[in-house]
Amino acid sequence: MVKFFCIAFGMLPMMVATAAQPVQLAYEPVGLGWSAAEVERASSAQMDALTERAHKAGQLGCSAYCDCLHRVFSRLVVEARTQTERSATLPWSLLVLRLPDIKAMAMPDGQLAISETFVDGHLPSEDALAFVLAHEMAHSILEHERQALTFARLLLPRQIVRSVKDMYVEMDFNLSLLMAMEPVMQQGEYEADELGMLLASKAGYDPDRQLAFISSQCQSDADSVPLVATHPPACQRLQRLQSLLPLARRQRPTFLH
Repeated sequence: MVKFFCIAFGMLPMMVATAAQPVQLAYEPVGLGWSAAEVERASSAQMDALTERAHKAGQLGCSAYCDCLHRVFSRLVVEARTQTERSATLPWSLLVLRLPDIKAMAMPDGQLAISETFVDGHLPSEDALAFVLAHEMAHSILEHERQALTFARLLLPRQIVRSVKDMYVEMDFNLSLLMAMEPVMQQGEYEADELGMLLASKAGYDPDRQLAFISSQCQSDADSVPLVATHPPACQRLQRLQSLLPLARRQRPTFLH
């Protein structure tokens, strides 16, 4: 087990006046099916169900890393709000659970969930935690759920009118559809990695240490061959992020130690 390292008095030293100014790193997606509000309404039940399950199991809320999670998430929200007109108004929130089968996830409306079990077992530093949370926030900022739903609809017969809920049913039970969507879903993961690392770096977290999480996944990936690969291989993700390191280092504010 990897023990998560939490600095009691805050990880980041005092920022000086030369800190980086807000920089927009994301874009507003265009040409998507359905409205953002329709997708948010249809997906909200997922978070409600997860909350209820954790509550019934007595695994709702943080126990060990409350201060760390709040501190890191708060810093990231500041940066997320500078990215797009929509991300500036999202009601960003973080749900903390202790369910062993949950890692981290994001809803289209800015709701995030993370399991302390995952934090304790896989994230060796606040920098790694910042990367994971920022990656999930990037999915919301870039509206990847809405993009995936739009692409899925293009793959199905157009004679049938489908709602967002209909599309979720198709994606739950239509294996051939999911397999056809692999390239789009993997591209979304690459984008979330890249924007996530840049956002976390802008929030002051060390991009080199952020990559510790992806690096640790390379070995476990070799033993995992999923039927539908919605995520690209961890080593490929790491390679792409390593090429982005010079830019990420420049995004990190200048600090006095």
